[in-house]
Amino acid sequence: MEGMLKRKLVGEVEIREGAGEAFHDFFANKPHHIPNVKDHFIHACDLHEGDYGKPGSTIEWTYTVDGKKKKIKQILEVIDEENKTMKFNCIGGDLMEDYDDFIATFHVIPVSEGTCRVVWTFEYVKKRPGIGEPSGEMDSLIETALHIDEFHHSK
Repeated sequence: MEGMLKRKLVGEVEIREGAGEAFHDFFANKPHHIPNVKDHFIHACDLHEGDYGKPGSTIEWTYTVDGKKKKIKQILEVIDEENKTMKFNCIGGDLMEDYDDFIATFHVIPVSEGTCRVVWTFEYVKKRPGIGEPSGEMDSLIETALHIDEFHHSK
């Protein structure tokens, strides 16, 4: 049954190249500043253990999706500065009510002169059939990349 409930959701958006660096830097080193960009989605980021941008650190996010305020606690599993990749393992919070496992990964990929692509991948296992896909979270993270792009280039 688990094989039927194991899923992968991928979302991507193209942003300006400098914003790709800024996007990675925000999530790696300054996630607590993301609400300052635009708090439509992420309202708070609290460090519970470790240091921002260091594997093993534990972060709790407060966010709103589909009009509902939620929390999620994650451990930063992987950070690759050279390839602009981060991987988070969700260990608590509202998402874990519906999923046994939930891994969120992003990668910033250069596309051409002046542009890059932010690719988010969710890998998860639903607790039972009938649970919806986390498309609200994906859409909001894609929108956050666009807001960081705009914020970075408005300076």
